[in-house]
Amino acid sequence: MSVKTKKLSQVTLLSTLAAISATLLTTGPATANAAGTVHERSHVAAACGLYRDGDAAQYKNCSGAGENIFVTYLLGGNTYFCVPAGETRYVGRWSNVFRVYNRGGC
Repeated sequence: MSVKTKKLSQVTLLSTLAAISATLLTTGPATANAAGTVHERSHVAAACGLYRDGDAAQYKNCSGAGENIFVTYLLGGNTYFCVPAGETRYVGRWSNVFRVYNRGGC
């Protein structure tokens, strides 16, 4: 008894790859808190830490002290920012920000 396999058409293959790519692109970068725990941020502006505001990546400090954050980018150099207590800081374009790490106080 032989088993027949069906070859996928190029259109089906490309459609599947496009769907997978769209899923990967729409998931946001994760952020790590001071304890090293990784949290996935939603698109809610009231969230603490990294969040999306349109095409802007924002970091909101909800703590009572300044936070020194290290931002890594997909393209270009990485940088540090000091975000004062209770303030929000623009850290770059959402599509270019890879991760944000809290490096303690500033």
